[in-house]
Amino acid sequence: MKNPTSNNQQGSQKTSQKSYSNSLVAQRARLLQRLKIAPVTTIQARHELDIFAVAPRIYELRHNFGHNIHTHWRVDITPEGKSHRVALYVLLSGKYQGSAKL
Repeated sequence: MKNPTSNNQQGSQKTSQKSYSNSLVAQRARLLQRLKIAPVTTIQARHELDIFAVAPRIYELRHNFGHNIHTHWRVDITPEGKSHRVALYVLLSGKYQGSAKL
């Protein structure tokens, strides 16, 4: 009979071999570092930075840390060839001042 924990152990070994952490702190750091270089889309953050919940990390960077990050909406094609409305996040100078919506 196959050991039911063998797959789980292999999976956790693969996960532990990552060269970075997926903690919220690490995800915010990766995202902010990337934003300092160039704007990033939701798709890029998911595939290149391994951040699946991008919007909450942007919210935290804005509201908890004061980073002035602007959101542009656009339609992009995923690596799988599907069209999606995604955010393009741009880091601007200055502190975040809140939403301009009324």
